[in-house]
Amino acid sequence: MFMGLVLVHEIGHFITAKRGGVKVLEFGIGIPPKVCRIRTDKSGTEYTLNLIPLGGFIRMKGEDPKDEGDFNAKDSFIKAKLWRKILILLAGVGMNLIFARVLFTAIFTMGTQPISVLPENALTSHQNSYLMPTVNFLKDQGFISGELVSTPAKVARVSAGLLAQQMGIISWDTILSINNETVDIRNIGTVLKENIGKDITVGLTRNHKKINTKAHCPADNCILWLTFDEGALDLKPIKFPFFKAMWIGAKEVKAQTVLTFWALGTLWSDLISFNKSRIKTSLGRLTGPAGAIKFGETLFNAGGRKLYLGFAGMISLALAIFNVLPIPALDGGRLLWVLIQWIGKLKPEKYFNIEWYINLVFFVALMALWIYILLKDLVHFRNFKIPFLG
Repeated sequence: MFMGLVLVHEIGHFITAKRGGVKVLEFGIGIPPKVCRIRTDKSGTEYTLNLIPLGGFIRMKGEDPKDEGDFNAKDSFIKAKLWRKILILLAGVGMNLIFARVLFTAIFTMGTQPISVLPENALTSHQNSYLMPTVNFLKDQGFISGELVSTPAKVARVSAGLLAQQMGIISWDTILSINNETVDIRNIGTVLKENIGKDITVGLTRNHKKINTKAHCPADNCILWLTFDEGALDLKPIKFPFFKAMWIGAKEVKAQTVLTFWALGTLWSDLISFNKSRIKTSLGRLTGPAGAIKFGETLFNAGGRKLYLGFAGMISLALAIFNVLPIPALDGGRLLWVLIQWIGKLKPEKYFNIEWYINLVFFVALMALWIYILLKDLVHFRNFKIPFLG
């Protein structure tokens, strides 16, 4: 699924480059080293199969200043007009956004269940998402049958390495109280907010036995980081007529975008705080391919193809948002350098040499972070034993 979404992204770059008169030298499926060449089309584009199955890439003419012939050719990327460069660089992001909306429209037309039901006020940036709604939002929208009663806070999943796991809470526990105040799925977020920066005692039941567990609720991050089982809720399928589903799909894109930027903002705030506890907690929340596979596995087993398609839409949207960030080696970073070159009237050779070295440094840094997250996920989700990580 991930490889397919990355290929959708690269097809956006590929089509706009071709239509914009920029020659595409190679369209690669997978990441090098190269396994074989599949074919070469009439324009000279090579289609290749590569060893590492993590997406793909396109290589455009004129991206290497050392190759003077290609670099100065009329059909090179560097010689394209500014507006064409912008379109080419943003086309991948656009394709992922469109694909996310298509997937959301499809599942809302067929009818789906939420991926996760969140407690009220758990996320201050919550924007009425249909795939990650609160109980009150579902009630207001008419997707809960009958009267809304107190729904036990039965734990479905616990995020690895974070507060709930540190307290010993596990899946299928039912949380009864926090500091002797009775909680359910609707008010647990509010009660936690009332105890920010305090020591908390969580009362729960496990296999019909009552247990108390204690911890300190951090002033900067008083969230348990777990999701609840919505099976106790009598949920109707979230389903709309096709044309309304298209509109709801667009609203879901907006809601998930707001949630993603909230998460990125929280991560960035923690990383620059120079607070070891906050940094460790934020890095612990990051997940990569192994964690995504585990989560996708759980979703598919619980809700079948529809929930999995919803998850694919969320990943497609995340790819779009991540790539548009102004970080070197990503589409947003490349766009920033194109604008700097145009505004500063830098010579193409000088601009590309500088960009190449900066992109290389950031690419190595991103790969290092990716490897760290992958290893951490293997420890938490696949029970691997890795020195210094677990």
